[in-house]
Amino acid sequence: MRSSEEFISQEYPWFLDTFLGYEYNIQRADAIRYFALEHFGGIYVDLDDGCNRSLEPLLAYPSWVRKTKPTGISNDVMGAVPGHPFFRRVIQSLQEYDISWGLPYVTVMSSTGPLFLSMIWRHWTAEGRNVGDGASGGRVRILFPEQYMTGTSSFFTHHVGNSWHSYDVELMFWMLRHWIIITIVCFIVGFTMIFLAWLLYDGFIVRNAEKKPWRKPTRARRFSFWSKERSEEEQDVLNRHAV
Repeated sequence: MRSSEEFISQEYPWFLDTFLGYEYNIQRADAIRYFALEHFGGIYVDLDDGCNRSLEPLLAYPSWVRKTKPTGISNDVMGAVPGHPFFRRVIQSLQEYDISWGLPYVTVMSSTGPLFLSMIWRHWTAEGRNVGDGASGGRVRILFPEQYMTGTSSFFTHHVGNSWHSYDVELMFWMLRHWIIITIVCFIVGFTMIFLAWLLYDGFIVRNAEKKPWRKPTRARRFSFWSKERSEEEQDVLNRHAV
């Protein structure tokens, strides 16, 4: 049995540096499933998913993924025939999306996770490639929630894992649960900063400017009559030469 690193180095050597350079292990776990499906085909099932009944009916489809919210599709259960063009597109896009966004959750989701897969699927569909059910066709069938685990004849069961989630996930979920309070606090802080800025401007800058009688008047103020007279002369010249 080959390790994932050996498999990539032997079958997809062009991707090895990216594979080893991933910052998080879950990125390698995400990526290897795409390469395995593209190379061997079959059905991939995450460790926190279980089978509720036989998956044989799903073998009739050259490629399928499941629908999820809010990203679009998920990568926890997927199926494909070897060399399916959609999963070939997926593995070819991994290097382009290998970007660190600072937060672990956002980086993983957008570089190798469900958000990444959803973006590739949307581009695939928008380009008109999501057609053809044959072995060489490009259609990607969608497994809906009732087929996944919410219906009486669902294919899978799900057990909460999330072993790769970090501190930023807990923070984002907390913010989602308390978004009303956070919005109110942000408005209060924003208006307070604007009020303090106005007080600073009115109490320091404006009043200090009023206390400087020694400031020299501008050229326009020293020669106000001359300036006005000159502008009238220029306007008269313009009027005389108007078209």
